[in-house]
Amino acid sequence: MNQSLRRLIVTAAAVAPVAALIAAAPLPHLKLKRAFPAADTTLTSSPDAVKLWLTEATDPATSSIVVTKGGAPVATAKLTRGATLDDPLTAKFSAAPGDGAYTVTWKAMSKDGHVVNGTYGFTVKVAK
Repeated sequence: MNQSLRRLIVTAAAVAPVAALIAAAPLPHLKLKRAFPAADTTLTSSPDAVKLWLTEATDPATSSIVVTKGGAPVATAKLTRGATLDDPLTAKFSAAPGDGAYTVTWKAMSKDGHVVNGTYGFTVKVAK
């Protein structure tokens, strides 16, 4: 057996188990479809809530939406979700958010137990 063929066989033998593990690893299916306020947008009126539409139904008890302004938490009511897949996870603001840059950090658990999370920002600039 020539040296090139021997190297190819050794490389394939080393790579095959790793490739099999990657292929067998479960991948999270839950994803953020859309959000309100949307990422990187500027609103000209204060939103009443942050709403996240996900690709799977999730339980509000295992999910979270945290909104901050300048690193300080912004008060929201208990997280809710309607009964259908098309209903968003909703975090209603306790008081209308004023002008400024906001960060939304969210977390949800998919049906298969994987925790998926993300962060995005939006800005409120109410015309005066």
